[in-house]
Amino acid sequence: MDTLAQLPTQETQRLHLAPLNEGHAEPLQKLTNHKEITEIVHFLPTPFTLKDAETLLAGKGDGKDRLVGVWLKNQPDMVAVIGTHLLEPQDIEVGYWVHPEHHRKGIAMEAVSAVIAMLQTHFPKRQIIAECRPENKPSWLLLEKLGFRDTLQAGHRPGRSKLALHPTASTTA
Repeated sequence: MDTLAQLPTQETQRLHLAPLNEGHAEPLQKLTNHKEITEIVHFLPTPFTLKDAETLLAGKGDGKDRLVGVWLKNQPDMVAVIGTHLLEPQDIEVGYWVHPEHHRKGIAMEAVSAVIAMLQTHFPKRQIIAECRPENKPSWLLLEKLGFRDTLQAGHRPGRSKLALHPTASTTA
């Protein structure tokens, strides 16, 4: 059975990425409790409380969802989260949010790129997808730079379109 329970930690040029667990509730709450995040990510309440962070980290316990925290190397505060989700029958979805102070600094590009490369290694038969609102131009452009293409299908979440990683896309952008 496929599971995301054992995702490894990773290092990139600037970032440390680690799968989150219940011990990360406070940093997750601190990172996420911003309207710039909670008003865009439909399943996040405003305000985003410590209890909300604990609930999100607990998940369903089935190994199908895993959040990966992103830190600048040698810095204490989490700056981004990459969500990974195994979907039936063959998709794996990625999503992300970045602390507003760290927007447009290449963090999402570097972090999502690293997570995609790891997913391609661990789940080579799965199609990597993402959902995005077409009007969210910064995120849409980032996904395109990473090699995602619009499938012309509606996403499962309200107002989202489904994008799929093109098979020949390089994640070393």
